[in-house]
Amino acid sequence: MAMTDEALSLESMNKGAYRGYMIYGNIVELWFSSPTGDETDTVQFKMTCVDHEQAMSIALMHNRVWGRH
Repeated sequence: MAMTDEALSLESMNKGAYRGYMIYGNIVELWFSSPTGDETDTVQFKMTCVDHEQAMSIALMHNRVWGRH
C-alpha cells in the first residue's frame, strides 16, 4: 500500500515527538521519541531546577505547549 503525502507528513511529525516527563526532586526529565523514527530508542533531556516547584512548572508548561494534558 502506497503512503499518501499526508501520511508521510504525519509520520515525519511524530519523529522526536514529546512523550512525557519524570520529576526527581528538583530535576525534570523530558522524554521524546526517537528523532529517526526508530521505535527502539528514546531521547531524554534532564534539567536541574531551583526546586521541585520549578521542575513541576516546567514539566506542566511543556505538556500544555506540546499537547499532552
